[in-house]
Amino acid sequence: MFLDILRYIFIGLLLVLLQFYLVQEVNFGTWIKPLPYIYLLFILPFQSNKFLSLFIGFALGFFLDAISDTYGMHAAAGVSLAFIKHYVDKGLIDIDAIQLQGYSYLTPGWKGFRFYAVYTLLLIFIHHFIFFSLDYFKLSSFFLIMAVSIFSTIVSFLFILLFLSVSGRR
Repeated sequence: MFLDILRYIFIGLLLVLLQFYLVQEVNFGTWIKPLPYIYLLFILPFQSNKFLSLFIGFALGFFLDAISDTYGMHAAAGVSLAFIKHYVDKGLIDIDAIQLQGYSYLTPGWKGFRFYAVYTLLLIFIHHFIFFSLDYFKLSSFFLIMAVSIFSTIVSFLFILLFLSVSGRR
């Protein structure tokens, strides 16, 4: 149990540092701003407490806000993702079936890549839409927010697939 907590702390710190020192420094273009640090919220075990997930989403976002001067946008989007993910997991996923197969979180190996891609892309898009809505904060920028959210969702999803392949969980 204690080793799992240390593993999640290490992964969280690694993802935040990767986000701050690598992803934000690389110019992907005007329309692409990936946020791969949210991978930590996707690998939290299903049996973790809802409030713990909300706290981790807040702490992850707050730490990234503190080092990148984004004034709470990452924290708000992280808490929103953790909140929505909890209810999406309860409504769409048979958690007992996943745990019987030996998984503690959703992977493409459970129901196939198509289900995993739709599930992950939907949640990433919600997170990115909230983040970029707070970033641009104008109703007249709605189409810009949608475009940046869509393109950034795709690139963030590719980062998450890269993390999955590196970790060996398929």
